[in-house]
Amino acid sequence: MKITRLLVLLLSLALFAAACGSDDATDTSSEASSSESSDSGDDAMEESSVETLNVAYFSGWPLPPQIGQADGSFADAVGVDEINWVALPDGGSMADAMIAGDIDISYSIGLTPFAVKATNGAPITMVGIAVSYADADNCFVQGDLGYSRDNASALEGATILTPIGNITHYKLLNTLEFLGVDQGSVDILPHESGDATAAAFAAGDIQVGCAFGGPLVTMADAGGVPLLTGEETSNEVGIKTYDVTAVRDDFAAENPGVVTAFLKANEEFNQMWAADPDTNNPIIAQAAGMEDVGNFLAGETWFTFPSVDDQLSDAWLGQSVAEVMKEQLTFFQEQGEIDSVADDYSQFIDTSFLEAAG
Repeated sequence: MKITRLLVLLLSLALFAAACGSDDATDTSSEASSSESSDSGDDAMEESSVETLNVAYFSGWPLPPQIGQADGSFADAVGVDEINWVALPDGGSMADAMIAGDIDISYSIGLTPFAVKATNGAPITMVGIAVSYADADNCFVQGDLGYSRDNASALEGATILTPIGNITHYKLLNTLEFLGVDQGSVDILPHESGDATAAAFAAGDIQVGCAFGGPLVTMADAGGVPLLTGEETSNEVGIKTYDVTAVRDDFAAENPGVVTAFLKANEEFNQMWAADPDTNNPIIAQAAGMEDVGNFLAGETWFTFPSVDDQLSDAWLGQSVAEVMKEQLTFFQEQGEIDSVADDYSQFIDTSFLEAAG
């Protein structure tokens, strides 16, 4: 059912307040510093002096390094005494935690929040691709709305909850344009969280919910249909969906061997998972706080993991990723979401650690 005008107003005010600390494209970082280049090759295998490595990640986002999260084997592979795994709700929070000095490495931070923060002067650098996931980030439409890509006019008047200033938001706006749906014909509201969006969707309070991860399962189980499939979004709209690995610049400059070892261990655990997913999936699910890994890592899997060689190619960090960041932020600038766009986004990428890990 359609929510009342009063409920929309109250929900909008509450969600706007919650969104102020998230990965909003309008957020700025006052603590600006230039990225320092690091010679990681010579130091990659040196003994680490880091006792505790602080790593940000998403709960409910199952990834192969979590095989070694609970038993400490990933920390052993990196060469540190322990890893303090810190669950954060969104990419903006990850970047803010790095800016504050609380997080050393953000594992699977969203591309768009990273680009926004880096543009605004955050002392963070991209060092790898964590995961590609076309189908694990999407918008779902109520099944009884009569929507299909050939009947996109059914969306007119719909209330849509979405995170703001990240890849989900970017995909939503581009998909509406692709489908010929005027943004002015729908009500787009910032969401409080993916779980809250899924709950509102399941209750019938909204017509469209956009999120990533587990909330998509909830919306699908409630009879939702995807706005577009991941394949359609990638091949027809032209948007690849992936998260990256980012480091705090001062930490990377002081501990290049740890960053290289982290990326090397990440590759090893990706391969470990691929060799025996049936054994490893329950371990990953427990670490991720899930009952099972679902379609993320089982069945028609949503997640894929580019190899080190793939990441270094022009299809990824060699060229494409920098171009995509500029394209996305130019789009948000045209939407009035941000004020400025950098001339060259390759300045925020350092492949030296990944090269040393290969």
